[in-house]
Amino acid sequence: MKIFSKVKLHESLRGHPQEDFLFLSKKYPIFVVADGVTLNIKEGEEYPRKSGAFKAAKIFCETVITEAEKRYENFKKSDLPEIFEAGNRAVRDYNISCDRSENTINYYDIDLFSATASFVLIKDSKVFWFSLCDSYMAVYGKSGKQKFVSPDGWLYFPKNWEEGANTKEKIVIRHRDYRNAIDRGGRPSGYGVVSGQERARNYLNRGALDVGEGDLVFLYTDGFENYFETKEFIELFRAWPENLGKKIDEIISKKSKEDLKKFGAEKTLIAIAI
Repeated sequence: MKIFSKVKLHESLRGHPQEDFLFLSKKYPIFVVADGVTLNIKEGEEYPRKSGAFKAAKIFCETVITEAEKRYENFKKSDLPEIFEAGNRAVRDYNISCDRSENTINYYDIDLFSATASFVLIKDSKVFWFSLCDSYMAVYGKSGKQKFVSPDGWLYFPKNWEEGANTKEKIVIRHRDYRNAIDRGGRPSGYGVVSGQERARNYLNRGALDVGEGDLVFLYTDGFENYFETKEFIELFRAWPENLGKKIDEIISKKSKEDLKKFGAEKTLIAIAI
């Protein structure tokens, strides 16, 4: 098994704190990435140099790895939601320590610190995974063809929801009315993130897949999403050269010049070659 990992911030984010985080178990093939949700600040204020969203992402990653390590020897698919919930509770406790709860926030500049996330545990030629929102897990075969990608995290988010609202109102409405929202029937009706809210578990995508020699497993935040549409990106991991990191940086540099918005200013990736 070969492993590659990277957190990359574009030079345009110089002075902006890192808000993505990744963590790899030192004991077992267990991996997680998380993307701290960008904070909103009042007009005229500077973005904080230390982001609570980054801390939430870090706490979640460290907690789920610790919890998964405890369960690895007897791991089963039903452990996935329990591992997620342990991480989500840890983020809840962090928010409470920052005096951020649904009773104290204004859903704008004082809001819950939160993150998207994707997790993988490999055991007995199986990949056990979960994902939330727009952090993803994907598997590619030895031919370079995609075998699986986790579902779109915005599947349940309504269209045209923001009509008639200004920017601040949009943010408040999105956070207040759609974050981890469920309808009267208990079904998802917005988008899910790790925020400490128990309702987040309703949005958790999870499963198990068989993998074999030559397969590639990827965990990544949304900044890397569009790279998987380019053949050169997958082909580079199929070849897995000694200077893989340098080659990835070259692709990132080229794509960022083409379209920074499409190819992400901050991005995180873990690649595993089975």
